Amino acid sequence: MKGREWLKKVTGYWSSLSPARRSALAVVISAGLVAMGFFLYWLVKPSYVPLFTKLDQRDAAAVVEKLKEMKIPYRLANEGSTILVPKDKVYETRLTLAGAGVLKSQGLGFELFDQNKLGMTDFERRINYQRALQEELRRTILSLEEVEDARVHLVLPQPSVFVQERQPPSAAVVLKLKPLAKLEPTQVQGIMQLVAASVEGLKPENVHIIDTEGRVLSAGLAEGSQLPIGAQQQRQQELERAVERDLEQRITRLLTSILGPGQAVAMVNVELDFNQQEITRREWGKQGALRSEQVKNEQGTGTQASGPVGDMNREVPGYAAVTPGSSNYNKSETTRNYELDETQTRIVYAPGQIKRISASVAVNGPLDAQKEEQIRQIVASAVGYQPARGDQITVLSLAFDDTLRRKAEAEMAAAEEAARRRQKLQLYFALAGAGVSLILLLLFLLLRRRRAVPAVEAWPEAQVPGKSLPVEGVKPEEALAEVAVSEEERRKEQERRARQERLREIVRQHPEDVAQLIKAWLSEE
Repeated sequence: MKGREWLKKVTGYWSSLSPARRSALAVVISAGLVAMGFFLYWLVKPSYVPLFTKLDQRDAAAVVEKLKEMKIPYRLANEGSTILVPKDKVYETRLTLAGAGVLKSQGLGFELFDQNKLGMTDFERRINYQRALQEELRRTILSLEEVEDARVHLVLPQPSVFVQERQPPSAAVVLKLKPLAKLEPTQVQGIMQLVAASVEGLKPENVHIIDTEGRVLSAGLAEGSQLPIGAQQQRQQELERAVERDLEQRITRLLTSILGPGQAVAMVNVELDFNQQEITRREWGKQGALRSEQVKNEQGTGTQASGPVGDMNREVPGYAAVTPGSSNYNKSETTRNYELDETQTRIVYAPGQIKRISASVAVNGPLDAQKEEQIRQIVASAVGYQPARGDQITVLSLAFDDTLRRKAEAEMAAAEEAARRRQKLQLYFALAGAGVSLILLLLFLLLRRRRAVPAVEAWPEAQVPGKSLPVEGVKPEEALAEVAVSEEERRKEQERRARQERLREIVRQHPEDVAQLIKAWLSEE
C-alpha cells in the first residue's frame, strides 16, 4: 500500500513538472545510472597478471586449449607469447598446468627418469641421460641475471675399449642475453668451468659459447689457449675503452659536484701497454762480509854458500879465504776471502699497464686563469697524472649549445603539465561522480520535502478601501514570507541545476575515468 502511495506521489510530482524540468531530471538520472554502472564495472573488473611469458606458438596453443577446458578467462599479449589470467587464479592455474605437463618445449631434467618405461634400450637410456643433463645445465645457466634464455648441446661419444679410438666430449652453449646486458670474461669462464665440471671427461677448452648474434664469447678464455689476432685487438680495445669510461666518470662526478650538472664534459684517451716485460737486476754492495781468512808465517836461520865456483878437482889460483857468515829470514802470507753483498731483483710487468693518458675537459662559460688551474689540478689528481709518462691534460672554457637541453626541459615541463591536467581532470571526474550521487540524494530529499510541506493558499483578493476582505488559511505577512522563501529556493535550484549540467557534461565525456577515480577513492577508504 505504501509503495502504491509513493509511486502515485512520484507520478504526480512528475506530472506537475514542466517539460524542461522533466528533461533535466531525466538527464541527471541517466547520467547517475551510467556513472554507477561504470563504477560497478571497474569495481568488479578482474585484474589480469601474466601466467606464462615468452612461450612459443606450440606451448601457447596448448595452454590456451587447457584454459578453455578449465573455463578460466584469459588474455593474450606480446603477440601471443604472454598469457594473462585473473590474479586470484594465477598460482592455482600454473600448478595445474605444470602437473598436466602442458609445456612440452620447456624440457625435462633428471625428472625424465621418473617415468620408467619397460623395454627401454640402452640407446634410449643414453639419449635420455643426455637430454636430462642438457636441461639441467640450461636451468643452471638461466640463474645468471644477464641471461634471458640458453640452449646447451652436448656431444658424448660412446665409450670404447680401444684407447686410440676414444673421442673427447664437447659442448656448445648458445646464450640469449637480456637487453643492454653483457657478460664479463670471468662470467664466461665460469660457464665453461660449470659445463666442464658437469660432464665426465669434458675439458674447458672443448666448451664453446656463443650468443644469439653469432659472437664467440669463449674464444681465448680457456686455460693455455691463444686468442686470434683480430680477437686480441678487439679485446685490447675494449679494455682501453673500459679504462677511459672509468676515468671519464670520475672526472664528470667530481666536476658535477663543483660546477653543477651539465656544466662540464670530459673525454679521456688511454694507451695501454699489452707487452709482457720481465727484468732481472743484480746489484753488489761496496763492502762484503769476511767469509774466511788464511795466515801463513815462515822463519829460518843458515849460512851463506862459500868456496870456489866450478869443479872441485880443478886447480884454480889461490885467493885469500873469506869466512862465511850466518843469516835469519821471516816469511808472512795472508789470504782473505770475502762474501759479496749481492741483490737480485726480478720484475715482471703484466700486460695492461697504462702507457699514457690524455684528458680533455670542456667547461661551460668563461674561466679565469686561477679557476682553470684549479680544475686542471683536480683532473690531474683524478686520473693519476704523471709527467714522466707523457700525460697531458687540457682544460678549455667554451659556451655550450644547450638547445637539446632546453628542448628536453620543455618536453619534461610539458609532460609535467599534462600530468597535472590529468590529475585535475581526475579530480573533476571524482567531483562529477560525487556530484551526481549528491544530486540524486537531493532529488530524493526534495521529493520528501515537497510531500511534507503543505501547499500555499491562494492570495486573498485585493482590499477595497473601507472594506476588509477575509484571508483564508494564512495571514498576508506569512504569505509574503513564504513567497520570499520560494524565490530563494528557486534561485538556489537554478544554481544547482547549472552545476549539475556542468558535471553531467564531464561525466558524458569521460565516464570511464570518473568511474576509475571513484573506485580509487573507495579503495583508499
